[in-house]
Amino acid sequence: MATNASSGDIQAVRRLAGILRLFSESTRGLSVAEAAERTGLNRSTAHRYFSTMVAEQILERDRDEPSTYVPGRLMLELGTIAQGQRRVLDVAHPRMRALSRATNLTVTLSLWSFFGPIVTLVSEPSSHPVLFTVRVGSRLGLESAQTRLFLALLQEEGITEQFLRPLAPRDRQQLEASFAEIRQTGVCRVHLPNIDAVGIAAPVFGHHDLAATIALLGTVSSLPITGSPQEEALVGAAATVTAEMGGTETAHRLTSR
Repeated sequence: MATNASSGDIQAVRRLAGILRLFSESTRGLSVAEAAERTGLNRSTAHRYFSTMVAEQILERDRDEPSTYVPGRLMLELGTIAQGQRRVLDVAHPRMRALSRATNLTVTLSLWSFFGPIVTLVSEPSSHPVLFTVRVGSRLGLESAQTRLFLALLQEEGITEQFLRPLAPRDRQQLEASFAEIRQTGVCRVHLPNIDAVGIAAPVFGHHDLAATIALLGTVSSLPITGSPQEEALVGAAATVTAEMGGTETAHRLTSR
């Protein structure tokens, strides 16, 4: 019985995706009849899908043609997020390559997701005796400098509480105390002595909020935990990407640096 329910859920998702794929630059609106014909669904099934998608703000009726449906508020919000993320990746990529060459260290960029920061871009030096490799798609934990930077600077209400709630009181207090320093300095520094790793992260801002984080990864010998020229290069690269993203005023508002 559980298998049947699971199969039904998968089929519903596939049908939903099939309907959404019908929208394009040349097809800005669709009727139920058009969607049914192009997806192979019968009209009553297509109508149920459209009604549910309207209720969930995935689609909405066209004001001028009520029989035509267009992308709704949720679709537009997701599109805006995706466009902003695509832009920060395009802008940051060459700056990350230059930073990796200049410091001879691994450089990573992470974007925020529902599950926390996800490594989305990685730039590694061509040669280094000790190289930290990070896989694109890796989910970062609370020990990561990039995660802590996000939690200190993100403006969306409830995010920090969601991640700190499972912690023991003492661990939570220590982490929360570090957020004030992060907001003041604009960077987060983490030393993991068990693997002799240092991570230093700097923020990239967009027009309204934190857009991404960029981090340098190295050992204590290759990346001093404080006051290094590598950190200054990282901060400079992040500031350049922020400026290109139109986020300089947001950076001044959210940090003291």
